[in-house]
Amino acid sequence: MRKDITPDMLNYNKFPGPEFVYFDNQVRSEDIELELVDNYKEGFKLENFQQRFSRILLKYDYILGDWSSDELRLRGFYKDERVVKTDSKISRLDDYLKEYCNFGCAYFLLENPEPKEPKQEEEDRPRRKRDNRKRRSRQKSKQDFKRREQDNSYRQSNQKRHKPRPDSRRRDDRDQNQHFTIRKKGN
Repeated sequence: MRKDITPDMLNYNKFPGPEFVYFDNQVRSEDIELELVDNYKEGFKLENFQQRFSRILLKYDYILGDWSSDELRLRGFYKDERVVKTDSKISRLDDYLKEYCNFGCAYFLLENPEPKEPKQEEEDRPRRKRDNRKRRSRQKSKQDFKRREQDNSYRQSNQKRHKPRPDSRRRDDRDQNQHFTIRKKGN
């Protein structure tokens, strides 16, 4: 049985981004300006693009949007002059379309004339509490104690099982440990 999905359920972006306007191969918002380079099979749909868009895509020179299973995927590409991995360069666009996209799927390509690096926000990492350290050391000492007990019981059980070997081994050890000194014979 197929589940009915309402249009408001299709909004995957929990934090809505800028509102875009599309006219004459231009896609604009307040501070973003993109140019539609290719619109294969009318793949560009403004509403879906707004839902999927993220500001992190502004670092790329090109943004590719392709349709797979009725969902829009966005991926960024750099110009060929940039020093980045070759998979991320625009010259590899055809390879990406052949390898990762469905055959004959609708797609679009937007050019970003002014790529910007995203602002990096400082992460506030909570400091560890000292109580955790104390607990860990206690647990570790308990584990070490249990290991020692197990090792001792294992040694004792092994000693009972194995009979002592004959003294020949002990003699060999003694012979190896003896040191000889060479003296000159007196005439």
